[in-house]
Amino acid sequence: MRRLLSLLSIIALVATSCDTTEQTPMPNAPAPVISTAESGIITVPAAGGEVKLDYQIINPTEGVELEVTASESWISDITTDDTTITFNVERNNDVQRVGILTLHYEGAEELSLAIQQNEALASGDVRLTITSERKTTFEAEGGKGEISYLLECDEEGAMPEVKSDVEWVIVDSVDDKTISYSVLQNQVEQRRTGHIKLQYAGKSAEVTIDQKAAEHIPVLTANASMIRTGESITFNVSYAGEDVTTEATIYDYYTKTEVTNPYTPTESAERVFYATYNNRTSKVLTIHVISEHMPSTPEDPAPERYDFNQRMLIVDHTGVGCGYCPDMKFMLKNLEGREDYAHKFNIVYSYSFSQSEICYSSAAKTFWNYYKEVCSTSYMQLTGYPNATFNFCRDFAASPGYVASQIDEYWDANPTASVALAANIHDNKFLVNVEVKSSVAQNIHLALWVLEDDIYARQSGGYEEWMHTHHSVLRDCLTGASKSDISGIEFGYVQANSTLSKTLEFDLFKASSWDSSNFKLIAVISSPNEEFDNRYEVIDTAMCEIGGTALHDYK
Repeated sequence: MRRLLSLLSIIALVATSCDTTEQTPMPNAPAPVISTAESGIITVPAAGGEVKLDYQIINPTEGVELEVTASESWISDITTDDTTITFNVERNNDVQRVGILTLHYEGAEELSLAIQQNEALASGDVRLTITSERKTTFEAEGGKGEISYLLECDEEGAMPEVKSDVEWVIVDSVDDKTISYSVLQNQVEQRRTGHIKLQYAGKSAEVTIDQKAAEHIPVLTANASMIRTGESITFNVSYAGEDVTTEATIYDYYTKTEVTNPYTPTESAERVFYATYNNRTSKVLTIHVISEHMPSTPEDPAPERYDFNQRMLIVDHTGVGCGYCPDMKFMLKNLEGREDYAHKFNIVYSYSFSQSEICYSSAAKTFWNYYKEVCSTSYMQLTGYPNATFNFCRDFAASPGYVASQIDEYWDANPTASVALAANIHDNKFLVNVEVKSSVAQNIHLALWVLEDDIYARQSGGYEEWMHTHHSVLRDCLTGASKSDISGIEFGYVQANSTLSKTLEFDLFKASSWDSSNFKLIAVISSPNEEFDNRYEVIDTAMCEIGGTALHDYK
């Protein structure tokens, strides 16, 4: 009865000892919260000793520290660091006792923990107690678990004998406070129960392990995840580890019609399938069907390397009727011919000066609006021609003389990623195979822009003959562009020191004055940049001729 009253008192004390005083948080800032690995009642042995408790302050306030006090003198020597509370509990020579540890942090609700110390043991007596949950339920997939326990006896360093009574529960390790164990996957469609038993000097304790039944579904696989049109794919269906392909039915996910096995697609597309067996349905399987004319991924000349060279993006906003524009073109052509600069950039010539010009395109006007409305600053406005912009959100070089210095400032000697591609045009479609290689884990956007070479138009103010033939003229943005974003499509998340490849198809758009035989593509990859409020900023570019390839560019 005395112990029962003690435990009821603990619950009442913990419930009423929290500070309910209303806190006044900083404006627009979430209030701090004290979080501990343990909660409620913490049991310690009669022998006492040092106790460590992990904690965390969520939404901390700079300059504020955690304060910890104890209600009883037998809890002493309390210290804290950034993650741990350490205190000492004296040996208990009498009945079970309880103290309260109070955690205070300015602006947060106080947290109270009950420290329950077991009653003293008689000489030669043994106490074995489970201090964690006595029953744990696992999913059919299995997993890892941990048991906390207390063994109190006269023998220093004593540990219990620990055994599992079933083969599917494996005891991994035992130390003086915890037992780690593994639960294997349940392969049968029946729930099952096992136990981990602790024994020492005639005393025992037990933990129950409950595991849910397996829910078998058919598993649909194929001999390839990507095929070309005209090639066949062979499906396989398994159930509970057995091959049931001949008894299963395979369907097209979108049309819900049955498909043959093997299956030969005639059109390029992303195809999705599922299988049924025993009145159960498999998860979907996606097969990428690409055109037989899709170019292959360019072979990486150095698969083990990640020391990329950056080709930054320079967009020259220009016009055939712009009399000052030849000066910018002259400077850019000069830099392309210099060994110390030629490898550092790719140029897109964006003709937005006049809609009546042969080099003009709506894409070029979209670019002008993007750089003007999103990236212009109060001290460097995009207001006239010529203007060179750097990457997506860098400053502008209104004067040709500043181009070299801004390349020096913005060129990245150690870019985090590189892009390679192969491109082709067939049946009025662009077929593009793109590979991104990254040294860090990051999310990548891809922009693919169509450029045209060899356009003859008399350049206003042109003072050299080559200025009348225009190259790398922006025609179309295959991946889309708007005045608020020109970074293209979501290419995907690339893991560190890995590659990600995709095949892409786009309809060929060609205005009456455009010559597709002179088309080429530039690929621009970008990732979120804190400097620009996490807008996407250029990492690298690659220029690719139609029918050709662009390889990863290394130092």
